[in-house]
Amino acid sequence: MTINQVTGIPSQLLIKALQQKFDFQGFPDLKVGDRLDAQVAQKMGEGKVLVLLKGAPVEADTTIPLQVGQKINVQVESLKPQILLRLVTSDAAGEQGKITGYLKAFRSDPQALADLFKAGGGLLGTDNVKTLSNSLLRSQSQSLGQMIRTLIFSTETMGNPLFIRDFVSRSGFLLERALGRSLKEDAPAEMKAQSGGDNLKSALIKFGTEIREWLGTRPDIPEEEFKTLVRLAEYTDRSVHTLETQQVLNVLSRDQENRFMVQIPFAFPQSLTMQDIFIEFGGNQGEGKEDGSPFRIVFFLNLDVLGDIMIDVGIRDQELTADLSCQSVDAMSLVSSSLESLRENLDSLGFRVVRMACDVRDDIGPTKNDYVRNSSWYEGDVINFFA
Repeated sequence: MTINQVTGIPSQLLIKALQQKFDFQGFPDLKVGDRLDAQVAQKMGEGKVLVLLKGAPVEADTTIPLQVGQKINVQVESLKPQILLRLVTSDAAGEQGKITGYLKAFRSDPQALADLFKAGGGLLGTDNVKTLSNSLLRSQSQSLGQMIRTLIFSTETMGNPLFIRDFVSRSGFLLERALGRSLKEDAPAEMKAQSGGDNLKSALIKFGTEIREWLGTRPDIPEEEFKTLVRLAEYTDRSVHTLETQQVLNVLSRDQENRFMVQIPFAFPQSLTMQDIFIEFGGNQGEGKEDGSPFRIVFFLNLDVLGDIMIDVGIRDQELTADLSCQSVDAMSLVSSSLESLRENLDSLGFRVVRMACDVRDDIGPTKNDYVRNSSWYEGDVINFFA
């Protein structure tokens, strides 16, 4: 029995690279877009399995656990210069299974969104993409890198008073209903074109599609450029899935708790960290803020040398309360010295500050953990909130 050797370019989506074309006698013809049923025939050691594709045995590296006898479905992403196969998630569990998958992804890595911004800096940087022979892909990568920079709170963007609003709209978080429709359809959500114009999610989807089309039509791509393109394609897949996870969380919490979460990247001299902002709306569940109803904004911040800070803001009509908590006395003293200026700024915006105070507490981290874990995201049963 002839075994067709496969070595892997690892990916959470199980993208596999076959180092030679399938020119072997008896192996079925393939074309980009084909979906193939496969079955795991044998485990061959650490991370290696033997699978049957259309009856032909193929040895493959795998980054996820597979069991002998397990049936999987793969899609042909590219044929030249290497054959790329993607694991297609089963539709057996339907929409509910996909939703549960997103929730599990968040529970296992609540800070996954940070990777989108941290990894993007290097992968989309000039030094990494300057060797790409496709000028369109070079241009798209540079534009995508610039868009990501505008979504990081830094010395370049801190002058924008509407940064949080722009972050929410330009990241693609407002496309939840489009995501809901795609979850109900047969094709993977991340591969569908989405409306919304100039936003990060749509740009990532378009860029990933362009890379795959280029890989599928050019057999003469140099090896190093090929590897760069595969890394970029994996990055777009991973990033789109992370953004969709955020969308699913917010649809669920909006419909069940009238809560919305935004995770915003802050750039400090030595690192990039995610800051968590939660908005709780008054009024009926699932309808957002009603006129005159109160709402609450809770900030959980990690501000480099200031350490952890919690800000709990309540707003009803034009009345505002703000309770700030710091980890240390020094941080409290520094923040307290700025409260009068903050109060004046809020007054100029038309708010009447009823209370504004700052104290020291040592349980900000546990308080944040409890706040998140008491949400619907950690409930055992999840309703169909796209119905």
